Amino acid sequence: MGKEHKPVQYIRIPKSLYSTDTGKPIDKCLMCEKYLLVDGTPYMIEKAVRQIRDPKVTEVIFEYAMCMDCMVKMNNALSVESRQRINNYFETHADMAGRSEALLQRKRLTLKPWINTCLIKGTPISESSEYQIVCQCDGKNLLFTYMPFALSFEAMDEITGLLSAKTLGEIDDFTGKYFTGPPEVSEILKRRVIVL
Repeated sequence: MGKEHKPVQYIRIPKSLYSTDTGKPIDKCLMCEKYLLVDGTPYMIEKAVRQIRDPKVTEVIFEYAMCMDCMVKMNNALSVESRQRINNYFETHADMAGRSEALLQRKRLTLKPWINTCLIKGTPISESSEYQIVCQCDGKNLLFTYMPFALSFEAMDEITGLLSAKTLGEIDDFTGKYFTGPPEVSEILKRRVIVL
């Protein structure tokens, strides 16, 4: 007999993943604007944060939700070479299955233990100048699978170095179309990878 699959565990989406603009759950796909807060609607949330230590300030660089259909389209727009390099990078540097198994053994499921440290580097996120959180959701629920996870600036920088010129162009087009703001935000986005 094969391994029995445990049911996916979940909690309500925590307020830390809500929109910083509205203070409410992000309810629409960034690309197609599909309404997401209906049970059986799978999607991802990504949030990038910059931290300034003195004084202690955190600032959201960008945040969005994307339905699975749009995520597949976005992923397919990236070069095969980039996708292979990123997959190899995660397989080499992250024990996602072992990490998930250990975290799911905890008595109480909360977001914090899953995002306290960088998935790749194992370093505290609190020590990174910037970090990104990636989560999988369904309707109003945050799912615990291989996600959620956090990536430090150092890990994101390494991932950016793996990308082909074609993929970097696709990411520039994506950020130019969907993210606007002051010039300093545009500059940050140019050197950031959209993980999804």
